[in-house]
Amino acid sequence: MSTQRTREAITDGVITAKVRAALDEDSMTASYDIHVTTLAGIVELSGFVGTDVVRIEALHVTEHVRGVLRVQDLLDVRSLD
Repeated sequence: MSTQRTREAITDGVITAKVRAALDEDSMTASYDIHVTTLAGIVELSGFVGTDVVRIEALHVTEHVRGVLRVQDLLDVRSLD
C-alpha cells in the first residue's frame, strides 16, 4: 500500500469516527443505528431512521464534520410503528 493510500485510509477512519461520534451526540440521531463508511472523504450513510426529519438531520450533522467532502444518502425512512 502506498504512503498516500495509507494516509487516506487513516484520514477516512478518523472522519468515520468523528461522524459516528457526532451522530451519537445529536439528540435526533442518537437512537438510530446509522452505518457510516468513508472513502476519500466521501461519507456514505446507510441504515434506517424513523422520519425524513431525522434523515435530514443526519445529513446535516455529517456535512458539518471536518474533512467530509460529500455525503451519500442511502438512509431508508421507516416508521417505528
